[in-house]
Amino acid sequence: MTNKLYMKIGKILKENKFILSIILIMLLNFIEFPYYINAPGGIVNLDKKIVIDNEYKSKGTLNMAYVTEYRANIFTLLYAYLNPNFDIYKAEDYLAPSDTYETMSYRDSLELENALDNAIILGYTKAGEKVDVKSNDMYVTYIYSEADTDIEIKDKIVKINEEDVYDLKSVKNIIGKYDVGEKLDIEVTNDNKTYHRYAYIKEEDGFKYVGIYITQDKEYDVERNIKLKFKNNESGPSGGLMLTLEIYNELTSDDITHGKKIVGTGTIDEDGNVGVIGGVKYKLKAAVKNKADIFLVPVDENYEEAMEEKDKNNYKIEIIPISTLDEALEYLNNLTY
Repeated sequence: MTNKLYMKIGKILKENKFILSIILIMLLNFIEFPYYINAPGGIVNLDKKIVIDNEYKSKGTLNMAYVTEYRANIFTLLYAYLNPNFDIYKAEDYLAPSDTYETMSYRDSLELENALDNAIILGYTKAGEKVDVKSNDMYVTYIYSEADTDIEIKDKIVKINEEDVYDLKSVKNIIGKYDVGEKLDIEVTNDNKTYHRYAYIKEEDGFKYVGIYITQDKEYDVERNIKLKFKNNESGPSGGLMLTLEIYNELTSDDITHGKKIVGTGTIDEDGNVGVIGGVKYKLKAAVKNKADIFLVPVDENYEEAMEEKDKNNYKIEIIPISTLDEALEYLNNLTY
């Protein structure tokens, strides 16, 4: 009886081996490994993503570069091992301590919103357009391992020790009033409920902090309507500089592209400072692959990494280090056709 059963099963498997192979491949595709894979991505033409009423058109393009990221399965892992342009990272090295892929995705999504807010406000202001900032909410998007607090990710900070907070500067000013080791009462809202959290003040190199990362979300009005056409997966703050430049260029009659394909990367804060980013070599590869003329990159380690990659691969592209929005505009305004 048992032998007949085995024979019957064997016959079924033999007759349906193609279908079973497909099912097995599909199942393997869903099995994730504790690794992440980074690979050269592409560029995004920001003129197609940003539409402003009565905007000026340019002869060239301003583009932001991105990194392609994969969660590893058996197929992507094998391909990455064989491809020198792909890098494999252990999950514990790729994700910060106490972080998860979900919290990282939440932070990246909110960081994109913050980058867009900063870009719009800076771009409009620099172009001489009126901007009316109505509100500025602050959300906790990361908690450092050294923090002594019960604050949770997605908490919106409302008050610290009964003082209203309006922006990051007000948070720093309030913390600066108290001594290291003091316990702060932090009023937050989360999922439409109000909570009182605590956090102890710490200090490093003379800087007082509580060990949380805050991302701002602003509400504002502008006179010339602007529409953004970004997908949900186009997240992260590293496009801040290029977003600001594109918005400024659409608002002003002078074309800062001068007919060139310009690719760049770098965060931007509300004061116009350009910050470092990750994945520079992948973004440079994307710029080169898409035949860009110029690659704008944050100064210091990002610029050094980009130049090392350029020299190693003999890339024919001009790489420009940028530290502020004004510096980027000065360079672009001095380009010629």
